[in-house]
Amino acid sequence: MRKKIGIAVGILTLLLAVGAYFVLPHGHAPADAYFAPIGERVLQKDEIGQFNYVFETYEHLSFTGDEFKGWNTDEQLLWRYGIAFGAYAMPSIAMISPEHAPRAILSLQHMIDKMKSKKVWGDWTEYGLSDDPISEGNIMYKGHLNLMYGLYQLISGDERYSTEFSWLTEKIVTEMRKHHAEGKHEGADCEPGRYFAQCNSISLLSLKIYDQLYGTTYGDVEARWTIDFIKEKMTDEEFGFYLKMYQSDLRFCNPMLSGYTNAWTMAFLRAFEPTYNESLYPVWKEHFTKSIGPYAFVKEDPEAGPSPLATMTGMMAAKEFGDVKLWRKLRNSIDRNIYQKGDSFQYLYKEVNNPIYNGPLLWTKVHVGWQNILAHDWVGNHRYEKPAIQDLAWTDILPQELHLIDDLLH
Repeated sequence: MRKKIGIAVGILTLLLAVGAYFVLPHGHAPADAYFAPIGERVLQKDEIGQFNYVFETYEHLSFTGDEFKGWNTDEQLLWRYGIAFGAYAMPSIAMISPEHAPRAILSLQHMIDKMKSKKVWGDWTEYGLSDDPISEGNIMYKGHLNLMYGLYQLISGDERYSTEFSWLTEKIVTEMRKHHAEGKHEGADCEPGRYFAQCNSISLLSLKIYDQLYGTTYGDVEARWTIDFIKEKMTDEEFGFYLKMYQSDLRFCNPMLSGYTNAWTMAFLRAFEPTYNESLYPVWKEHFTKSIGPYAFVKEDPEAGPSPLATMTGMMAAKEFGDVKLWRKLRNSIDRNIYQKGDSFQYLYKEVNNPIYNGPLLWTKVHVGWQNILAHDWVGNHRYEKPAIQDLAWTDILPQELHLIDDLLH
């Protein structure tokens, strides 16, 4: 009898071990390792492998014109976010590991060049929204491009994009001043008559960097108009959550509460208003996150189930606000199926094993906080002379032709 019980216990133990292998998270470094302060922080094996993947992706794309081989064309409208959110990982990588800094800077350069492809911004003109995709509106594209310009110059000291950065910054500020004078709303539009706080938060951070490099005051003046408007017209009265969308023609704010909108906006506006956003974070966490053992997810709506977008932006917010416990559980949910390929530690992710999502996922791991990035002693962190921009047009910024392999073969 005892022998049979022993065999049964052994079988049960084996089954539990096998079940735990497939159910419980494994293969990650301790979460605290991803939050160590600069000077003590090192890139973890999964981060190095994933950075290798991202670097090799954009290194290849850098000499293939406007090709995006392997990118899902059904998700083409998301390409800009995959590029931009991957680009935002590069300053943190350079801070954490100076030996990886040259590759991080080169990756950011390649990402900017691909961001300018007509395949990324062409929807604006194809949908008939305007013949000009960046002079007015479309902040959901040009805000990211401008922030990428600013981060590149800040961390590298290279002025190759300085003229484009100055031109696009002036266009954003001109639009903000126009809306301020009209009195309908502040900031810049996403689509005609549609205004999103999260998209504007990107452009505001780009203005803050421009101020730091060129001595302007756009972050103190024009950005303040926008932040005050968002807090007055686009926040929930009960909790202070950022609301999803403002319809400027009707002066109507969509009252829907959004998990990803708040995670994204809190993280980017913290550099302007740390107290407000730091106090909002635990309230957001209470209403939009759900823990299940070692896992957690973020809900797009407080009453809804998990949202992949909200969960990924929530992971980034947890990193921005230093929340090790939630970040670990979100990481366990998002990043479960990792496997090693060869000896290169090049990790691929079965759920997000494609170039659109790998860069953003890397960012949610390495991000060291916007305030730390802005305050770092970068080689490019000094004052520059403004370049001449009066003769530029948007066609000097964005190429009009598509350079495709098929075209070269015929």
